[in-house]
Order: sequence, then C-alpha cells, then structure tokens
Amino acid sequence: MRLKKLSVALSALGLAVSGVAAAQGTAQAASYGWVYIAFPKWLGNCPNATVTGIQAYTDYWSTNWDTGDDLVYGKVALGQRNTIIANLFCKRSNGGYYQAVARYDVVPTRGGQTVWIGPGGWTRN
Repeated sequence: MRLKKLSVALSALGLAVSGVAAAQGTAQAASYGWVYIAFPKWLGNCPNATVTGIQAYTDYWSTNWDTGDDLVYGKVALGQRNTIIANLFCKRSNGGYYQAVARYDVVPTRGGQTVWIGPGGWTRN
C-alpha cells in the first residue's frame, strides 16, 4: 500500500513539474550586435569640458580607456536590457578630471544603432 501511495505521489509530482515547464515555454537565444555608445555633453557629461576618454563596460564587452572622442563601439544583446557602466575623462584648458557615469540599463534594438548616455538619462536612435 505504501508503494502505491509513493507511486501516485511521484506521478503527481511529475505532472506538476511538466506543467510548470510547459507554462514557462522555451527559452530564446539572445541576438547580439555592436552599437555606438556615446556620452554627449547635451546629456550632462563633462560640464565645462570635453569628453576625451572613455572606459566602458557592457554585459558582453569592455574597453580600457578609448580616447579621442565621446563614443565607443560595444557589443550588446539586442532587444534586451544591457547594463552599461563607464568612467569618462573630461579635458579642459587647465587640465582635466574624471567623471563616473552611473549605471544605465539600456535596450538597443538593432546593430549599428547609437545609444546616448549621461546624467540626464539615455536615449537611442
């Protein structure tokens, strides 16, 4: 009798587990792409200075001090939330300073897209 109850309980457990799996559906693989990640002055980056260096990280890519302008080209998951964290070097006539950019969760939708990030928020084209 105990064996029969155990068998019935295991069968019920199996049905419950298969029901949960069916309800969850199948996972879809992420599509990856490369996007321009820009840190423009109009979003509040480098007040009274110019962005000349970027150290940035996404969930799938990083760069160690890309210099010369206010953007980098980074790998992201398309159509999904990506975390971007960066440090900027801001140059002005009498020296420069570092600006830490807060963590932003952005959702790029296509490769080659530009994502603009700064203290004023983020947007994309």
